[in-house]
Amino acid sequence: MKTTIAISCIILMLVFFNYPAFDSEGISYLIIFSCFVVLCFSSAKLYTSNDKEDYDSVEKKGNQLEKFDGDFQYTSNGFYNKQKKPLELIKWDEIVSVHAFSIPVLGDDKQSGLEIITDKGHYEFDRDAPGIEKLTNQLYDHLPDWNLNAPTIRVNNYGLEKTKLYERNDVERGETEG
Repeated sequence: MKTTIAISCIILMLVFFNYPAFDSEGISYLIIFSCFVVLCFSSAKLYTSNDKEDYDSVEKKGNQLEKFDGDFQYTSNGFYNKQKKPLELIKWDEIVSVHAFSIPVLGDDKQSGLEIITDKGHYEFDRDAPGIEKLTNQLYDHLPDWNLNAPTIRVNNYGLEKTKLYERNDVERGETEG
């Protein structure tokens, strides 16, 4: 790119110094205009070449995030949250519901994440938690009947919004009302 800019500058200088040598002014104007166009686009590309956000790089980064365990360790029965001491197994079949939440923080910013309610406890995981992408995929794979089109409901006056992604159906588990 730098060589293209250098060659364009050299051609531009030669045309300026030898301007009367051409038979027609139109040829000189065309060469000068072409050199300015090449200079503008080349310098723009040179200064914005730091943006390497193309489809392949975004896809590669997404694949890496989906494979990254982060703060979680997975087993066939469930998963462990490594941040919690002592480690506690959250079993897939003990999960009662999964909600996506979003709450406003300081103006226009929002904190979002996942809320998991089990038979034994309540867990909240921030959207910035390492490994949350893989956790979301694992939850989707191990829990049936996800409702990805569920409406978002405003829960309180502070702006907390929740979307129910999954709710266990106790009839499917073999439990009956009695």
